[in-house]
This record gives sequence, structure tokens and C-alpha cells, in this order.
Amino acid sequence: MDIRQPVVAGAFYRSSAEACRRDVDRLLHAAEVPADLPGPLVGGIVPHAGWAFSGAIAALTLKALLGDARPRSVVLFGADHRGTVHAGEVYNSGAWRTPLGDVPIDADLAAAVLDEADDCRANHDAHLEEHSLEVQIPIMQGLVKALRIVPIAVPPTDLAVQIGRSVGAVLAGRSDVCVVGSTDLTHHGSRYGFAPGGQHEAGEQWTRANDRRMIELMERMAAERIVPEARQHHNACGAGAIAATVAASRALGATRGFCLEYSNSYAIVHAKQPWDLDDTTVGYAAVVFG
Repeated sequence: MDIRQPVVAGAFYRSSAEACRRDVDRLLHAAEVPADLPGPLVGGIVPHAGWAFSGAIAALTLKALLGDARPRSVVLFGADHRGTVHAGEVYNSGAWRTPLGDVPIDADLAAAVLDEADDCRANHDAHLEEHSLEVQIPIMQGLVKALRIVPIAVPPTDLAVQIGRSVGAVLAGRSDVCVVGSTDLTHHGSRYGFAPGGQHEAGEQWTRANDRRMIELMERMAAERIVPEARQHHNACGAGAIAATVAASRALGATRGFCLEYSNSYAIVHAKQPWDLDDTTVGYAAVVFG
């Protein structure tokens, strides 16, 4: 069987089964899902930094979507950090390994996507070094014992919306599947060579405002505006994943997005270490669609 090996275990999250399980349990226990969310929720957005930064926010989205264990399969729309994704690149067979065990691919669902979505193709190589989906899998394992996944890497182009529409059409009428897209938001600071908001607190405040632009588009489910917004304002590294998730969620009947929580790396680091001199700010949001 084709097994995708973890590539950021021990870096973005802990690699031992015991420590990983303990961290997953802690993140999920702390995640407080609002009681007044409409149902059913069909999709969501998660960040993909190391768990110390964005694990709590990712856990909130995933608990909101999977906490009742109703969905058994999750279609995952991933970012393209290497610029090598040119279609909906589907990992269509085998399993993904984490410290908590192997998660099988929903091969039947993946086959249906490949049969019916002209903008998707089988391509395992697109996922081998990409971390944006890997960091979500152990958290999902903490919620769904019989979990199955269909990972799809999405390019940050206008094709992303059509990929989402096509996948959504395949999933229509199925209550046992949801969609999850992975993105971080603005990457601001000298480390990224992008600091129009200035340094430190000024840069953090500028980032919050820049991220709010993208979050508002998610809340309005304006899938077609996501990629152009990210191109112009540099406020999502996974714009294609967002656009595909919003488009697929619309096809599944969602009419609105709900931002459950927002934070960023500067706020998280400086809450614990106010003397830290790093001016980096990367935004993270938990958003669900229903």
C-alpha cells in the first residue's frame, strides 16, 4: 500500500505517539465551539503553522465540523507552497501516516472526484513535501476513529473556484463528508520581506486589518474574489484552498461563513514573551461554513 510518510512530525508537532496524543487531547479539550452555530456545517478553514502557534485555532474548526463524528470522510484542500500545483492534485489511494497511525484514503470518493471533475487529476507527488494538510490529520484522528480522507492540493489561481464547484457537485447529497481548506493569512515582517505596516505592534495591527479583508470575503462566501484579493494584498498563502473550500461549501448548501476565532503569531509569542524582538506576524483564522 502507498503510504505517505509525515514530513513535519517533530517540527510542527511532536513525533512520538504519546506526546502527539497528549497534545491533540489538550487542544481539543480547550476548543470551545459556540453553541449557537447553525447546522449543518459542511466546511471550514484551518491554519497550518506549528501547533504551538495555530494548533488551538485549527482544533476549533475541526471540533466544530467533526465533533459529533457525523462526517467520516473529509476532503482536504491544501495550499501550494512550492508553486508546483497546476490542477486539483488528488492523493487517491493508500494512506497518510501520522504518529497516531495510518489514515486511509477514501479511494471510492477519490475515484468519483477524478471521474467527474475535469479539473482534478491523480498526483501523489504534489503532496510529498507539502505540510498544510499533514498538520491537520492527527487532530482529526482525535475526533473521528474511522476517519478517511481525500487530500487535494489546489493552485492559487482562478481554477480554484472551479475545482471547488466540481468537488462540491460530487459530494452533493452526502451527509457523511465535509470539506476543509488550509491556509495561513498575512505573512508580515522582515523575515518575509513584506512589512508595509511597520514593525512590532504597528505591524501586528496592520496585519489584523489586512487579514480582516480576507476573513470578510470568507464570511460572505465570495469564492471568486478570494484569489484576486490574495494577489493584491498578500493575505493568504493558501488562497486556492480557501476559494475551493468556499465554492464546494456553497455547492453543499452553505450560505454564510462564521469566523470562530482569529489570532496571529505576534500576539501569541508576545503574550508569553513580551521582550521578544521578532517582528514577524502571521495571521490565523478558524472559519466554518453552514
